[in-house]
Amino acid sequence: MADAGAAVRVEGLSKRFGSLDAVRDLTFQVPSGSLFGLLGPDGAGKTTTLRMLAGVLPPKSGDAAVAGVSVARNPEGVKRHIAYMPQRFGLYADLTVMENLLFYADLYEVPARECGPRLERLFRFSDLGPFRDRPAGVLS
Repeated sequence: MADAGAAVRVEGLSKRFGSLDAVRDLTFQVPSGSLFGLLGPDGAGKTTTLRMLAGVLPPKSGDAAVAGVSVARNPEGVKRHIAYMPQRFGLYADLTVMENLLFYADLYEVPARECGPRLERLFRFSDLGPFRDRPAGVLS
């Protein structure tokens, strides 16, 4: 794989479900320290790609490295370097965005003194601040 300084390196990553190519020969790099997103229509392979990068779904071919750890050879090792919250089933629809975040902070034992500052940073960089009191079930 090319750039050793990349946070994420993907080369020829593919996943097939039956006769459907969900992801085909995907190659890209994400430089360390950058913010990166996958955009595309339904069925474009975004969720499948993220599941492979998270070590949850094995690729059919190709490989990716997250923080230098191969998702094909060491999927469990990748999990120490990532945080992954799937869109479905990850949030409690009847709780607000803030209540969901506080719940997960408690679940992951974020110290109380760090929780407030971390949440404020999260709201600032994600632009979710206006939605903090919105029930998660009505988010798009």
